Amino acid sequence: MPKLTFKIQKHIIERDPPEEIRELALKGFIDAANYMKFESALEAADSDSPRFLLVDFSRVNYINSTGISALIRFNEACKSREGLLCLAGVSRAVGLSMHLLGVTSLIPFTMDMESGRRHIAGFLDGNKPALPMTEPAADAAARPTAVLHQSPQGSGTRARVLVLSPSTTRFTQVIGHRIGKLQGDYHLLDNAAEALARFDEIGPDLVVLDERCDPAGDFVNKVKAQKKRSLTSVIKIYPDKEALSKEPEFKIWENDYLVDPFEMQEFFALTEAELLRVPKDRKVFSQQVRFDFQPRPGCVEKAYKLSDLVIRQAMGDEDEITSLYAAVKEGIDNAVLHGSGKDHELRVEVNFLVDHKKVTVLVEDQGKGFDFEYYLSRLDRQDAFEEAKKRIVDEGMRGGLGILLMSRCADRLHYAGFGNILRLEKNISVKR
Repeated sequence: MPKLTFKIQKHIIERDPPEEIRELALKGFIDAANYMKFESALEAADSDSPRFLLVDFSRVNYINSTGISALIRFNEACKSREGLLCLAGVSRAVGLSMHLLGVTSLIPFTMDMESGRRHIAGFLDGNKPALPMTEPAADAAARPTAVLHQSPQGSGTRARVLVLSPSTTRFTQVIGHRIGKLQGDYHLLDNAAEALARFDEIGPDLVVLDERCDPAGDFVNKVKAQKKRSLTSVIKIYPDKEALSKEPEFKIWENDYLVDPFEMQEFFALTEAELLRVPKDRKVFSQQVRFDFQPRPGCVEKAYKLSDLVIRQAMGDEDEITSLYAAVKEGIDNAVLHGSGKDHELRVEVNFLVDHKKVTVLVEDQGKGFDFEYYLSRLDRQDAFEEAKKRIVDEGMRGGLGILLMSRCADRLHYAGFGNILRLEKNISVKR
């Protein structure tokens, strides 16, 4: 299992009085197995409430959505102290998921730690806004922040927000008032079935879902599994940590969640970032769905069926559908057999991201991984199949063709971590 390590130090900016930057250097993977370590690192760096937190991401290989949510929370904490959180040295592979989630509209990204220190110094001097330094100056000046004073989607376009709540409360009234100020369309319903029936009519960019209206997750399942609905952002509100901990054996995930009680500032930072992100994503992507499950036979079968549905919605060529499904199914089987083994508490996560040119699939397990470099080094050899076949015949190996099969069925194959994160990509043929 990939580990996460961290180191904290202080940097002093010479001002009158001197200003301190708390610097946090991270190394490793911010995934489900390491999330608590990541949160502990942030809490340690934030222990005595510094104004400025500079996080070195140059040696971070992966971050999941839960880790991204933690960054948003700690960024808001710094902002509440009239400071900021800044990320330095984020690689393209790691930064892409954060960009897709809209984090780059909330948190400044800098090329390296020294750039981050200069950015914070400029912020103190009043000539550096809390925006990403990696963007061209003209783009940065025009880019809206998460705390909006106009329609989040630009002039002439109205944001559409659907709130599902058992009743009208002070909370829902505040949301309605806020969306009205942003010149958006606000809809409040108390029934998930009605919300699904009216979904296409309302066409929401964002759904704020009270967990009590969808305890079994049926609403999220039916939204995320359908191609034309799946890019709608769903933020689920859980009444307490106990409700969140009741994770079913198979779950299609909402985009993000909050657990009551939470700060309204955190809620609006999250929702308004989503309203910025969704219209941009719809120009590039056609579907995104993330699900995880316990490695039980019934759950694995559900994973197969959902994967087949997503692939068929994305691709029209039957040969492409068949080959990608074979690769994804093999990836799921490997995660269940080799990653989870006989431990049914170790979950497998699958994430589909479909754009206009390709389908990307991430399969992540919580196992110990394997020496994937050895197998990848042999894939390009002309005799790769013959060699694998020889080991099967001569050595009595069971299997041994999995990675080769996936590489032949997908256009690109990549492993991360210790081999417990698989990335598959398949190009979508242009229709003629």
